Amino acid sequence: MEKLIEKLKELLRNPSLGGLLQFIKFGLVGVSNTLISYSIEMLCYYVLFAASPMQESVKIFVTSLIAFIISVTNSYYWNNRFVFKSGAKLKVREHLGRYLRTVVCYGLTGMLLAPVMKMWLSGIGVPYWLASMGTLIVTIPLNFVMNKFWAFK
Repeated sequence: MEKLIEKLKELLRNPSLGGLLQFIKFGLVGVSNTLISYSIEMLCYYVLFAASPMQESVKIFVTSLIAFIISVTNSYYWNNRFVFKSGAKLKVREHLGRYLRTVVCYGLTGMLLAPVMKMWLSGIGVPYWLASMGTLIVTIPLNFVMNKFWAFK
């Protein structure tokens, strides 16, 4: 068993697998972040705002906004520490710049694209929980590309 673990470590240290390993790490962060975001969104939509007199589109936007703020902060923390780590200690200004670029990346997909897709899917009769999951097929890969090549470049 020890030999197998050593071989696996050796394989993962291979420089040619760096991009693949980074993508896998981003995926792990993404899965946990998606679960957090989705849980917060469902809690807000079905519990906090269940009896709210808000219009459906406003309710969708507000729940998306709350989930966005929490999830983008969580994503930045783990992507900075675990996925795109530079190895050097960053100054506060550098962290702020990366965080703001991360907010822009997730803002484009999470606050513009996803709510529009959810409203459209809900409008054609797709249950909200399924519409919310469906948007992830588009937003997750798009976020990886934007974070890798812009926010954490």
